[in-house]
Amino acid sequence: MTSTTSTASTTSTTPHAARPFKLGFLTHVHGTGDAANVYAELEALFVAAEELGFDGGFVAQHHFRASHGRLPSPLVLLASIAQRTRRIELGTGIVTLPLEDPIRLAEDAAVLDTLAGRRVQLGLGSGGANVDAFAAFGVAPDTRQRDFANALTRLEQAVEGQPLAPTADAADDAPLRLQPAAPELRQRLWHSHSTVDGARLAAQHGNGLLLGTAVHDPRTVQLPLARAYLDAWREHAAAGSHAYAGARAGGPRLGIVRAVFPAADRRAALDALAPDVVRHGPWLATVGHPGVSDPEQILRLLNVHYGPPDDIVDSLRADPALFPFASYFLPVVQSESSTLDEAIDRLRILAEIIAPALGWSPASASANA
Repeated sequence: MTSTTSTASTTSTTPHAARPFKLGFLTHVHGTGDAANVYAELEALFVAAEELGFDGGFVAQHHFRASHGRLPSPLVLLASIAQRTRRIELGTGIVTLPLEDPIRLAEDAAVLDTLAGRRVQLGLGSGGANVDAFAAFGVAPDTRQRDFANALTRLEQAVEGQPLAPTADAADDAPLRLQPAAPELRQRLWHSHSTVDGARLAAQHGNGLLLGTAVHDPRTVQLPLARAYLDAWREHAAAGSHAYAGARAGGPRLGIVRAVFPAADRRAALDALAPDVVRHGPWLATVGHPGVSDPEQILRLLNVHYGPPDDIVDSLRADPALFPFASYFLPVVQSESSTLDEAIDRLRILAEIIAPALGWSPASASANA
């Protein structure tokens, strides 16, 4: 892998390098067949990941998609997955908050967290990947950042158990609070942002920061976000001004997504990915790379880590915005045409070879398991 050659920063703005990271995965829920089969395969992927020792799995939310992004209601599907699993954390990466009523989202997340035995990792975003769906909801996309911030505060208040409406005049009327109560969920909120201001907002609120795969240069796109988040976290911790008091005890959380496709050799991986990666050409044109059609060049520009496991270990170590920043490493192992067996095999190689070489150990082997 040749996406980068320098090591991650070890300045004072990084977490402690010795802190072990969690291993999860992110899926965009691909598939063109029957939706029931797509969802059944996703449940099977979570079951396999749990058996392999993965700490968590995150699902992306997309609206009105017929192939790439088949899941508009992630909490509903995660509730089904919760009944088939015991330990693996159930994450959203992300729910488009401006399209949701924050109190109803808090209620649904609280019910899921109760059913799942406190395993929910609730990732939230302003909806950059779902802008084309805003009109169907009657929501203006140009105010989505402001709407996100307002809804975030309301959701946090609900999860924390704060009163959600003024207390009535009658002495026996208690204020309205979230039921079922889920105060622990406040420690498991995440934001996905693509700006320094957004990264600082996540730190101010004491929430985790998710950094996604839509990067062609992690050094210039993600590294500033990771540093801004950690700097802001330290500033708010020193001033005692985190919006969430529990953040000071929990510490900063960075969940970092990378596309990882292990194979016997680079050619085998390239051949498997080529039909899918060419679809990213139009997006690359919008970020300054017009006319790119060669699959190998596209993979390099998308910062995809592929090939033999040893090569992937080296390339992940060299990624300037991954380690030691990541407290939750979230590989993507599926492209649009990946089969379930291929995805499970890639998870197996990650859990048995790649992640242990980077210092991770399976959850079942952990002292905290």
